[in-house]
Amino acid sequence: MLSDEGSASAAEEPRDTTKRWWLAVLALFVILCGAMWFVPKPRPLTSQVWAHHILIACDTTNPLERERAIERLTEIRERILAGESFEKLAREYSDDPYSAPRGGDLGPAKKGTYVGAFEDYVWSGEIGEISDIVSTQHGLHLIRIDRRELSAVDAHLEEQKRLQEEQ
Repeated sequence: MLSDEGSASAAEEPRDTTKRWWLAVLALFVILCGAMWFVPKPRPLTSQVWAHHILIACDTTNPLERERAIERLTEIRERILAGESFEKLAREYSDDPYSAPRGGDLGPAKKGTYVGAFEDYVWSGEIGEISDIVSTQHGLHLIRIDRRELSAVDAHLEEQKRLQEEQ
């Protein structure tokens, strides 16, 4: 009998662990779904425009003032096209107290930030090109634009901060 019992225990069938494996897989699936639910969603990249301008403030309804501003901007535009620095000329001639010290740099902006013809140009103009004269209620402008994805803008802002700290 002893030999029968010993052989009986040795011949026992292995336990079926299939249910445990399926429960483990299900538990892992639930944990992953929960983790995906609580992990912050990545922000989509949004297009922004980086505008630089030279403003000649004038009353655009006054023909004499408007003509003087057009003459001045035409001269400035020709100098830029001849190779002079946009930033240098913006610091020297722009009537915008915010952007003039920064070389005409208005910083990054989303759609809808600017007004009228200025907004139209910054979203439809050629990147890096100097605009023709653009008229708004603030006066007349020359505009140069860059459009960047948000991640590139962030990198540029970091670079600008670093350069300012070095100066």
